[in-house]
Amino acid sequence: METENFSYYAFISYSHNDKEIAQKLQKRLEHYHMPSKLLEDHPELPKKLSPIFRDESDLVARDGTLSDSLKGYLKESNYLILICSPSSAHSIYVGAEVDYFINELGRVDRIIPLIVDGLPHSKDPDIECFPPAILELDREHEPLGIDLKTFGKRDAFLRVIATLLRLKYTDFKPREDEERKRRAKIFASIAAVLVMIIGVLAWYSIETFILMESNDVNAQFNFGVIYYNKGDYVKAREWYEKAVAQGYAHAQFNLGVMYYHGQGVEQDYAKAIELYEKAAAQGYASAQNNLGYMYYHGQGVEQNYVKARELYEKAAAQGHSDAQNNLGEMYRNGEGVKRDYAKAREWYEKAASLGNDSAQYNLGIMYDAGLGVEQDYVKAREWYEKAAFLGNACAQNNLGYIYDAGLGVKQDYAKAMEWYEKAATKGHASAQYNIGNMYRLGYGVERDYTKAIKWYEEAAAKGHASAQSNLGYMYRNGLGVEKNYIKAIEWYKKAASKGHASAQNNLGYMYEHGQGVEKDYTKAIEWYRKAAAKGHALAQNNLGYMYEHGQGVEKDYTKAIEWYMRAVVQGNVDAQNNLGYIYMKGLGTEPNYTKAMNWYQIAIANGHITAQNNVAYMYENGLGVKQDYAKAMELYQKAASQGVSRAQYHIGYLYLKGFGVPKDNEKAIEWFRKAAEQGDEDAKTELEKLSPQVK
Repeated sequence: METENFSYYAFISYSHNDKEIAQKLQKRLEHYHMPSKLLEDHPELPKKLSPIFRDESDLVARDGTLSDSLKGYLKESNYLILICSPSSAHSIYVGAEVDYFINELGRVDRIIPLIVDGLPHSKDPDIECFPPAILELDREHEPLGIDLKTFGKRDAFLRVIATLLRLKYTDFKPREDEERKRRAKIFASIAAVLVMIIGVLAWYSIETFILMESNDVNAQFNFGVIYYNKGDYVKAREWYEKAVAQGYAHAQFNLGVMYYHGQGVEQDYAKAIELYEKAAAQGYASAQNNLGYMYYHGQGVEQNYVKARELYEKAAAQGHSDAQNNLGEMYRNGEGVKRDYAKAREWYEKAASLGNDSAQYNLGIMYDAGLGVEQDYVKAREWYEKAAFLGNACAQNNLGYIYDAGLGVKQDYAKAMEWYEKAATKGHASAQYNIGNMYRLGYGVERDYTKAIKWYEEAAAKGHASAQSNLGYMYRNGLGVEKNYIKAIEWYKKAASKGHASAQNNLGYMYEHGQGVEKDYTKAIEWYRKAAAKGHALAQNNLGYMYEHGQGVEKDYTKAIEWYMRAVVQGNVDAQNNLGYIYMKGLGTEPNYTKAMNWYQIAIANGHITAQNNVAYMYENGLGVKQDYAKAMELYQKAASQGVSRAQYHIGYLYLKGFGVPKDNEKAIEWFRKAAEQGDEDAKTELEKLSPQVK
């Protein structure tokens, strides 16, 4: 069947009074298995009619205006199945959906009215079952209704399926009847055996007697399925093996799955491959896909992207959506093929049209990141939504981030949290980490460090490096827990071992300052280097500082400048200020006051308060500028008001000496005391000199 790249085979429109009927119809349609003979005659038909969209909420305004979300679902639905009853005829929601499908989408020929109560064109509003949008059509264009009472439940259901498949009912029903008889025969043989066993040979097991009587491969396979679903893998394996001995492809595949996962047997990739190969040789698409997966990952065989691609292509040609998605992955990553985003998108779209949530998620990624397409957050969100509604946890997490960051939508922390929670309940570590961030920062919720830690721990237990790093931060700063440097280091090390740059930088800082460990500049340098090599700007600045001051390394101003420059390229303001200081003092080079002032001004523009103090120093001492005590005092005051101890010291010094201000020892003492309280040694020295005046 040509799906025209729709995400849903059908959209069920119904009144909530008919909810139970709609639920049952959706379940029956999505679980319906096509007659094998029909698939042989029509290989283009899908094996399943899934997914079918059925809305659980009222997404229509009181005035009948459809939401953008609901319009999207209608656009992505090939057919509209209309549950017709007096309730739906009077429903503003149903009326809006049908009207949009007819008048906006122009798909009147794809409406399937299923009449469950009332009469069409009755002229009696109490029993009329067609909504106004249908009644307004001329009879030539009005879709034919399928009356449940006239045809009965089974025939009405089959007529709906025939319409969805675009088959004549008279062509479809004989195939369905034939399939039904075949299944009935299988179960009849099982039932007959049951009766015989119970009545005559009670000491024989059901399975043994069936094998003796008929050796029916379908019965053997079905018993395997029954035991597998019961969790009795040993019995399931026994029955699958009997069907495998008769060359039954589906049993070969299922037994291969058991060996792959080690269910009822020792995990054995070689055995799984052997069974997959047998099924694949018979054209069994799922086996071809799984075999491709094993070649892709090098499981039980040497990794071989070319072989994986060949197998995926065979399965994809049969409409296997997982294989189509896997091919998209290979083209996107350039594995076994030349990287080709257009090809990747093509395969993803094929799989997505069959309702493959992984492919829908991957299409979201491509639009989100602008891979082979113009970056488009709206389209990314649309694809994430499709996958998210099908339960894809990765898509739910990414959809949460879309709302969290306000990408293509109005920022909405409540929506973000809603989607993060859906993914988190499925154990998605990144979603758990994101919820932790929401509680830590108080985004959309009241700030709660205890809850933040709880969610970080959930993610950290799954090895999420950023969550582990953030736990280190919480313990180091005593947020929601007792401050504990030992615990902080423990978490930082876990994240750092996974290559997490921030954790590596923070470990370096703790070794540099002796927090929870013996002060060790060599260790600090080691961790700073690891983070700096990954482009971590703070680590690059810290490494520059270590070279500038000769901590853990030989003092080397050239290397200090090199690392500071790497950090400033990424906008690190500390490095901007540090470069200003290097040029102002002429460390490893001649003083260059012009360069110093330029770097200080850049740092000040980026909010660096110490840089204000340093520029003030240049005005105080006339370094590269005309000496100006008033300008110096103005800048010192700005920096001092933000807690810069050196600025407080310098203000005290200006009052002590009477530079640019009247000499005032009391004010000098006041400012020296402020600086000394923050540990400024020069201020302490001045206070000692002035001790007779200090009360």
